[in-house]
Amino acid sequence: MSDRTKWIYHKGKRIIYINYSGLNSNNEKEFIQALDEAKEFVLQAGKNLLVLVDVRDSFGNSTIVKRMKEDGKIEKPYILKEAVIGISGFKEIFLKGINMFTNIGIQPFKDIEKAKDWLSE
Repeated sequence: MSDRTKWIYHKGKRIIYINYSGLNSNNEKEFIQALDEAKEFVLQAGKNLLVLVDVRDSFGNSTIVKRMKEDGKIEKPYILKEAVIGISGFKEIFLKGINMFTNIGIQPFKDIEKAKDWLSE
């Protein structure tokens, strides 16, 4: 296991931090390993989870996007609130698709502290 998925704490709340930053489809195997790790972590963590996903400087191909959608549907029953940082341009369209497909309601933020504040409310 890497340290791409871990617990962080903010204002007394426990948040799962999933770090996909810097990953891309040029190294699909590493990206898929990070997705596997995150899914396993979420499924073992319990219910009513607060999740922060970091996608700064990352991009995926159709295989990765499909996998993220599938994992999102599986993880949905465990997640209370989910925020994401690093969303701009094409990623905004991708996020809308993920939200429509999974109905999670992932909220995008430009600033990690604002995302953690929102999750902790």
